[in-house]
Amino acid sequence: MMQSVLKKRPLMRTMIAYGFVNVTADALEQNLISKKKVYDSLKTVRVTLVGTFLVAPLVFNWIRLTERLLPSKKVPAVLIKVLCDQFLFAPVAITTFYIGTNILERQKDLLAEWKRKFFPTWTTGMMFWPIAQAINFRFIPWELKTIYLPCCSLIWTTYLCYMKEK
Repeated sequence: MMQSVLKKRPLMRTMIAYGFVNVTADALEQNLISKKKVYDSLKTVRVTLVGTFLVAPLVFNWIRLTERLLPSKKVPAVLIKVLCDQFLFAPVAITTFYIGTNILERQKDLLAEWKRKFFPTWTTGMMFWPIAQAINFRFIPWELKTIYLPCCSLIWTTYLCYMKEK
């Protein structure tokens, strides 16, 4: 029964996938990259809440919009979608991550960290997401996007958790 619900509700499937991705990404960052002696489970909760309830619906609706506006999988359409993704969507997604986690941390200056980290995060994303999204827009069928994108997001979210920790 749960399988049929998830099949009929791709947004819910996307949110569940991103929930798992965010938990895993933050655990990887804390244990393997930062090698923290004490695991910060509240950070994992914050990252997971933002990723699941803010970023995942944004990603889902963005991909749906781009596929509706430019349904072609031909190279010119793919290039336009990739450029729009990098210059229109990426800034929104990065901002959502930093501001969302800062709100949950109850930071007084919600923009301070964003001002320091936005540009380095965005430029790093320019090295990762264009290739991932070109593959997505050109080759991945709609029904598999909710699996493919969270897999890519595991790498990206691990990086975001690292940047958040810096």
